[in-house]
Amino acid sequence: MIKSDWFLLELFAYSKTIVLITDDQFNIRYSSTTSESILGYPSVGILGKNIFDFVPPANRKTWRNSLLKAGSNKNASIEIDSNLGKKISFNVSVTNKIGDEEIQGLVILLHDVTDQKQKYSELKKKNDHLEQFIYKAFHDLRSPVHSAIGLLGLLKNANETEQKNYLHKAEKKLLKLENLINDVCKFYQVDKMAVLLQSVDIKNLIDEEIELIKDINRPVCFQLDFKTCAPLFSDAFRLKTIVGNLISNAVKYSDLKKEKSLIKINTEVTEDQLIISIADNGIGISKDSIGQIFNLFYRATSSSSGSGLGLYIVKDTIERLGGTINVKSQAGVGTEFIVTLPNQQTQAAEVRPVSDTVISC
Repeated sequence: MIKSDWFLLELFAYSKTIVLITDDQFNIRYSSTTSESILGYPSVGILGKNIFDFVPPANRKTWRNSLLKAGSNKNASIEIDSNLGKKISFNVSVTNKIGDEEIQGLVILLHDVTDQKQKYSELKKKNDHLEQFIYKAFHDLRSPVHSAIGLLGLLKNANETEQKNYLHKAEKKLLKLENLINDVCKFYQVDKMAVLLQSVDIKNLIDEEIELIKDINRPVCFQLDFKTCAPLFSDAFRLKTIVGNLISNAVKYSDLKKEKSLIKINTEVTEDQLIISIADNGIGISKDSIGQIFNLFYRATSSSSGSGLGLYIVKDTIERLGGTINVKSQAGVGTEFIVTLPNQQTQAAEVRPVSDTVISC
């Protein structure tokens, strides 16, 4: 092989491309050092192996017939099981140089496109999700507008009593529209803002959210319990989004038939994680609905005034923070959401264990 060829091959040692050269029987007689960094196979270790040992069995016959034709090129995409325990995706370019006096074999370039394929898959998933989101959002935005327009039209020929009724219904439709717009804005903020880790006072954060959500027309008793064994580092904005939505749902779906509406909020902060439990004695969720409550625009009850975005935003936000959410519920009894989030501590600190129990009605 001439010096310039060797120089070009060595350049690939610093790229994401593996260069292989085989003899006329397809046995590997040269491998660039990238075979080890990409596939986990030392270049010396694969010398003498047959190239078709690395080609999926279903493709071997087609590839062999194609490559036996002098001067032909072959391009394809394949997956190879690496020695590192994972599949690696390659764009493969094979040039038949069997008739070449210097090479007398195949020149094979395997370009690692695993990251690109993963990014493409994630981008496609986001685009599909965005299309679904836009379609559903337009539908849900249009519905209350059309209803309100229809109700306002009925006002023209209505008596005073009917007018008050129609205005009340139109107001409810427009308030529903406002809630949806607010949730869409919140979803956009959560989706676009970078995660910002900072020290968070979880007790203060929850207290503030309760004050914002308290409904004088729907009195609720709050029982709070805080256990802190370590400083908490997380994204305060996203924590507010999670807690705010869950408390709002607990208030919104409280059972007015019961003598007292109760919401219990328990938090525990350790060095590794934050656990938040929000339990209520509200109307609960049916077995048919509980598996769908985190779906986009899903409403568990037809009487809901919500947008169907709240719990979707909660789950999406939790996953962005690397956490999980579980739900237990029984129709007519109540619901409990348990959120577990990693404590993203940026510095070590010793904090004396603290436990606070507060009851607010």
